[in-house]
Amino acid sequence: MAAADAAPAGGSARAPGSGRAAGSGRAGDPRRAAGAARAVGALPDLRTSAPGEQSPFGTDPSRSVRASITQASVERAFAILIAVAALGFGATTVPAVLAQLPYLDPIWGPVVACGLAASFLFVGASVFVKPLAQMAQIVCALLFLVALVTWPLTVREPIPADQVPWPWWLCTVGSTAAAMGFAPWRATVYTALVPAVYVVIRLTPVGGDAGIRALLDGVYTAILSGAVLVIAVVLRRAATAVDAAQATAVRRYSHAIREHATEVERVQVDAIVHDSVLTTLLSAARAETADAEMLAARMARNAIDHLDAAASNGPADAPPVPVVDLRSRIAEATSALAAPVRVQTGQLGGLRIPATVADALASAALQAAVNSVQHAGGAQVDRWIRVEQRGAGVHVEVGDDGAGFDVATIPAERLGVRRSILERVTAVDGTAEVLTAHGSGTRVLLGWTAPGDDER
Repeated sequence: MAAADAAPAGGSARAPGSGRAAGSGRAGDPRRAAGAARAVGALPDLRTSAPGEQSPFGTDPSRSVRASITQASVERAFAILIAVAALGFGATTVPAVLAQLPYLDPIWGPVVACGLAASFLFVGASVFVKPLAQMAQIVCALLFLVALVTWPLTVREPIPADQVPWPWWLCTVGSTAAAMGFAPWRATVYTALVPAVYVVIRLTPVGGDAGIRALLDGVYTAILSGAVLVIAVVLRRAATAVDAAQATAVRRYSHAIREHATEVERVQVDAIVHDSVLTTLLSAARAETADAEMLAARMARNAIDHLDAAASNGPADAPPVPVVDLRSRIAEATSALAAPVRVQTGQLGGLRIPATVADALASAALQAAVNSVQHAGGAQVDRWIRVEQRGAGVHVEVGDDGAGFDVATIPAERLGVRRSILERVTAVDGTAEVLTAHGSGTRVLLGWTAPGDDER
């Protein structure tokens, strides 16, 4: 059997990535490549893959890889956090507000307290209406700042010395709302302004004339609010970086899919050109009898049919093929060869394999038999093909006891073994191996196993 391609030394040639090869696709499948004319630049619809079908480069990151931190998840967490803080702190501050109402302006005091309470309820409701979350946070921060700045105008009588102005209990809520609703620089200004205003108010008689206690409370508020702001900024930047990385991964994956589809079609077309077109031209050039001319004409018709099929949508909708039919197809194809090839009967069960797999195995087996007829020797050489089912897979052996060859000497420009046999089978997740040596005959081993079954 003649070599038509380069392969590693050592008497055997194994296709790169045999078995479940990375980047393996199903040749002719329109989900991967919808014909040679459609493959270049076409992005397969990754969301219509059949159940259990694996993408050629692993799981699609756009639908199966979900980052633990994204901008959307961070904003959602922020909305829940500020809602819990606003409602919780607001509820615990109600007794202090009610206790200080007698000392406040009878109109402005209740209006400010009710307005701030309404903003807290708005923040809580925005958890369930995502587009309103940022607006609710901004409204809450601004209303709290208004309540704090207007405190001197709100107080009608100085509050008792053992009490603090009720806005003190909500300083962190206002700063947190600002950190989540404003841009970082605005939130920074707000976070610095709130403690400063609070300290000034507490140092005045209407704020309780707290003295050093006012400074301590202001520092405490500044530290806590600053920590919340830093955490918010860091998490948002991390989430933005994660989103950018994921978008880049999706773009690269899509680009790899397009390149893979083009490569699969290149392998298919190269195999067709070698199997059909070149073989037909060689046969026509050597045809010296009427029978040889008829054979060349029939091969030409087959070549045209193969090229037409490569430009169509492929056999994606074709039903699975029984192993028995695969054996019959190989036997019928090899019966027209110039030398006899025995098709042996192995163990055949009820296994049905995808049409694309059957096409690849049958075409590769036929090409291996053609190589044997052309190069292994005359009619005295024993040639055989054995097709059998092995567990959840199929095994095809094409062999002869002819001259054999050295795979290390195959020129790189030859397509027979590499394109028509090895790459054709591995393109459908199969395995292909050539075992040969000078004077020891040749055996081509082809196999395919259903995904999820490692038995060979």
